[in-house]
Amino acid sequence: MNKAISIILFSLAAIFITTGCHKDSNPAVPPAPAGDSISIVKRDEMLKIGLLSFTPQKHLYVSITRGILKCYISESLEPFDECLSGDTLKFTGGDDTIEYTPAGSDESRPLSNVLVRLEPVAGVENGFVRIGTNQQNLRPYRGVIYLKLEGKNLLAINQVPLEEYLYGVVPAEMDYSWPKEALKAQAIVSRTFALFHMPRYENRGFTLADDDRSQKYGGYGVETEPTTNAVIDTTNEVLTYNGKLAAVVFHAESPTRTAGNLDVWPYSGEIPYLVGVSDVMGIIDFSEGGMFREWSNSASFDEIRLALNRDGETFVGEYFSALSLLDISDNGRIRLVDILGEKNPVVDAMTLSRVLNRSLGPDFLPSNMFSIALDGNGYRFTGSGKGHGVGMSQWGAFQRASREQTAVFILQQYYPGCEITTIPLEGIEAVHNIR
Repeated sequence: MNKAISIILFSLAAIFITTGCHKDSNPAVPPAPAGDSISIVKRDEMLKIGLLSFTPQKHLYVSITRGILKCYISESLEPFDECLSGDTLKFTGGDDTIEYTPAGSDESRPLSNVLVRLEPVAGVENGFVRIGTNQQNLRPYRGVIYLKLEGKNLLAINQVPLEEYLYGVVPAEMDYSWPKEALKAQAIVSRTFALFHMPRYENRGFTLADDDRSQKYGGYGVETEPTTNAVIDTTNEVLTYNGKLAAVVFHAESPTRTAGNLDVWPYSGEIPYLVGVSDVMGIIDFSEGGMFREWSNSASFDEIRLALNRDGETFVGEYFSALSLLDISDNGRIRLVDILGEKNPVVDAMTLSRVLNRSLGPDFLPSNMFSIALDGNGYRFTGSGKGHGVGMSQWGAFQRASREQTAVFILQQYYPGCEITTIPLEGIEAVHNIR
């Protein structure tokens, strides 16, 4: 089959519910224009985070950092077991059951329900649930962990209050050593993003993902004092537009100028505060010095096929023939990609980025601003920037804060017309489009 580059349009309406974060420092779901569904979000929202960065998996191991961990069936008040620090429990997905192996035992038993709740006993300082795919690499999380079946595998969900969730987001999205005002800007944007995009995964039993399908979240294990202070210093602060919660997105790095939402998601409707803005002020280019100003990577057709087949959205089947780039915006950003092979899925460019990065390296395809060319028995991808390019540039925020711009000023540059608002006790209105 011909390996030429072409492009196909298709409707993005099915993914309108949220904003732009698919993976990496760069939410990648199209932002929703004002529309059909109105919700009131509160400052004390309890979030459920799908730990999609390492689950669903067949086997999961669980322990606790300190104190006692109690294990419940669903919302039962009586635990079926408990473990102490140093003990490790094993859970295994099966046919409509979850198999449970107690600490120190080799024998498993089926549980009578397909939802398990893992909750530390209250009052123990730094007593956090630890979970992972092997006993040597368990990640600690604040709050409660739920395990539920998805097919025959186990999905882990972390229930955690909004502000504590942000303690694990800001350091996952931005280096803790960066200027305080950049960290504060990230905290405000991430809080706004989380509240606006809560409906994203309701059909799977959680509200947000822990990777760039929403925004990165590393739990307690990534928390640092500077990033936690940035969250505390901006407690309850969000971006609003005309008094309503803004549908913000952000990304890692753009060369010279950010993109507008229509450059990336042409069917999302015009959003006045998600327009392309210059990162140049006088003789200062705030995008200068970034690691991703220019990049180039190559992979064989077989490597690309194997990577594509590891994700249901990009599954191409037994053979892979070509990538077809379509609907390229005026500033060179790829909107859609047709994957040609036994199957012919069409995906947005940031989905392709997420899938290839997972298998070929975390920064193999960093952004949606790229070209492709035949390179031996594969493709060479050449481009610039990191992420979809819409909203705040994290590198730009670093450069601006390094030149003494405040978090408020930085956000006003990247989201023109938006205001910083403290969420009132009665909550704040968010409008979602559900077409």
